[in-house]
Amino acid sequence: MISKDLKLYSYFAFFAFGFFVMILSSAFPKVLTDLSIDYLHGGYLLIIGTAGYVVGSLLCAIFAHVTGLKRIAMAGAFFMIIGAIMFVFSNNFSEIAIADMIANTGAGFIEVGVGSLVSAAAKEKASSLLNRVNSLFALGALISPFFVSAFIKIGFGWRTVYLFEALFALIAFVFSFHLEEPEMVEEEKLNLKLIFSPSLLIIDILIMIYVGYEVGYSSWISTLLVRGRGISITVAAISSSTFWMGMFIGRYAASFLKIKEEIWLFIIVVSSLISATISMLASNIYLAIFLIFMSGLSFASTYPTVQAMLAKRAGGRIGNLMGIFVLFVGMGASISQWLIGQVANTGGIFWGFAMIPLLITLEMMMTIPMLKKGA
Repeated sequence: MISKDLKLYSYFAFFAFGFFVMILSSAFPKVLTDLSIDYLHGGYLLIIGTAGYVVGSLLCAIFAHVTGLKRIAMAGAFFMIIGAIMFVFSNNFSEIAIADMIANTGAGFIEVGVGSLVSAAAKEKASSLLNRVNSLFALGALISPFFVSAFIKIGFGWRTVYLFEALFALIAFVFSFHLEEPEMVEEEKLNLKLIFSPSLLIIDILIMIYVGYEVGYSSWISTLLVRGRGISITVAAISSSTFWMGMFIGRYAASFLKIKEEIWLFIIVVSSLISATISMLASNIYLAIFLIFMSGLSFASTYPTVQAMLAKRAGGRIGNLMGIFVLFVGMGASISQWLIGQVANTGGIFWGFAMIPLLITLEMMMTIPMLKKGA
């Protein structure tokens, strides 16, 4: 049974996480101009933030059985508050990179803490509850671009939006003090043989690829609209939020579905490939906005579905295995940001963005054997 305090912490933590992710992405064209950097260095900036996420998840993977999930959850909210405040006062590339790394370290802790605590409490209902919790991430990401657009328009600047991020993270931090530690966590041991078993490794690779194209899409869609379609930054920021509207609706709706995870995963990956490819090619802004929404709707439940597949196989080692899972999440985000930035810098933003359908195709190919084996 999931407690009220865990629900409130999870909702506010994931809302803050989603809100945080889209501030930099929505303002990215403006960030490139303000810092006088090219696509490649913009990709490096995103990778540096992702490095913090990887560090946080790796620490959780190694020490989850020592620290306990409650301390991980508390540390996640705390680091996100510190990082957000540092963003407000940042003035150059280096300061922004450090703030991004600290906040993303907190995000890594939150990802592991919430995923593990919910999985431990919900057990067989993990898929439904994780979809619901992740819908709050999407809601935060949906609202964030509107804040960015409004603050840029009235002259406050995109950095000021991080004050709201700090506030949301602070609320989560307060609720984290009331969390209960699952008894099963105390018996966890770091088991390398289990971590690298074929079934769990496939799940880790699936999430790595998925996060690669999800982060790539959400991070670069505004830049594609501005520099590839000539749309204004404020319109592009709001347009990109339709992706997260689709994510929010899709994740919340998926929490009520009763379909086998492997079958559902294949369906939504195929849908993701179709919608993402057409949205990249659309020249009409209204059609593009609709297809961006459809991409979000298609992407929506992939993460919680794969996460639930892990929860079913994790048993009493959920904290350590969730840490490895989130480590692969960070690896996927890092690789895709570097790949898109590298290709965009060489061949233009269109070809950089084209890496996303390529990654989705790879994901689709990996889901086909799982349909046959039910692995």
